[in-house]
Amino acid sequence: LSVVAFVLPLGLARDTEPPSIGSLSFFLAIGLGFLLVEITLIQRFVLFLGFPTYALSVVLFALLVFSGIGSLLTSGIQDPRRGLVGVLVAASLLIAVSAFGLQPLLRSLIDLPFAARVVVAVVLLAPFGLLLGAPMPIGLRRFEALHPRSVPYAWGVNGVASVFASVLGVVVAINFGFMVAGLLGAACYAFALLHAATGRWPSS
Repeated sequence: LSVVAFVLPLGLARDTEPPSIGSLSFFLAIGLGFLLVEITLIQRFVLFLGFPTYALSVVLFALLVFSGIGSLLTSGIQDPRRGLVGVLVAASLLIAVSAFGLQPLLRSLIDLPFAARVVVAVVLLAPFGLLLGAPMPIGLRRFEALHPRSVPYAWGVNGVASVFASVLGVVVAINFGFMVAGLLGAACYAFALLHAATGRWPSS
């Protein structure tokens, strides 16, 4: 159904030439990557915070707040291409490192009081939110300059990818583990990095 939702609008468009699948793949990648990382982080913090409801609440709160801040901060970036590439390099590395290092770190801090563990969780999640919140607005500005009448496609593809990733993340985690799910999220951001570094940008 997600594939149909991705392809069908492109095939049915008649009033304007739809953007290519290649140009939309950036939003597909970050939509998949964000949810894969989010699902992995929720699982990582379940044991640390004690209950799944606590992990869900704290992780969603922190990621949404800090991704909003990260999105806001992109308005000050003078060179969008260099800024997007830098953010995606940092995001890919952070996600990959966390796939191996986050669980041992949380295990070493698990004896802290609950309130302290919540603070630690928010502090650790802040860099994820700041970095993962930046690619969408920069990517949208780039896409709008290249395809000014097609921005709804970008939003739609990103939303479809998020829905698909919520199922994909669970399937991958059950069959291969949450480390692999996290690394898959890093791979999505690495693909977005390649797209930003080598793809077409509007002329200044």
